[in-house]
Amino acid sequence: MNATRGRPVDIEKQQEQKSKLVAAAVALLREKSYRSITIRELAQTAGVNSALVAYYFGNKEGLFIGMLDVLAKENFSKMKGVLASPEPIKAFIQAMLSMANQNAGTVKMIHDEIMTHDTPLRSAFIERFPKRMAVFLPQLLDHQIQAGLLDKNINTKYAAFTLIGLIMMPFVAAPIREAAWEITADELKQPAWADNLYRMFLTGYGKRETNV
Repeated sequence: MNATRGRPVDIEKQQEQKSKLVAAAVALLREKSYRSITIRELAQTAGVNSALVAYYFGNKEGLFIGMLDVLAKENFSKMKGVLASPEPIKAFIQAMLSMANQNAGTVKMIHDEIMTHDTPLRSAFIERFPKRMAVFLPQLLDHQIQAGLLDKNINTKYAAFTLIGLIMMPFVAAPIREAAWEITADELKQPAWADNLYRMFLTGYGKRETNV
């Protein structure tokens, strides 16, 4: 087999460049909307040649799909710790809040772009997050029914979707949350907010005491 002509491929350098571009996408989303971010800005922020966006990802949309890949891998790797926690539902809420707080720009992109435009970016997001969560979270709730924490008569799919809504709505509706309710972004990072959501969820779906 003939050796490939040209400069040898440096796998580690390529991975480093791809990681820098993904990190640039995350960073720029904290400051700007998805649509206003340019390939030149992504490359400048990453400190690489702008041609590498097309080389590694095809286009800007491909780069942001790559970003979703990285975030999904990080998010679902944390779910192993959730399952090992003595309070899995509370640990899940805390993990999701941490992810949303650390990636507020990505949440805004989901609201502005993914929820309103039928594009490959939307399909990529649904496959990497909601569809996987629609399998993982009902199973977690099933385990908590078996452990005696939740009411055995609940529909775990409905309960799981409700829990996701409780966690994510304050981020999606950030302008209303801040202007009308005067709940700051910093408050969503506090333990009191996670406790609030946990208590609310258990009030609705917790195990019911039966009369003897």
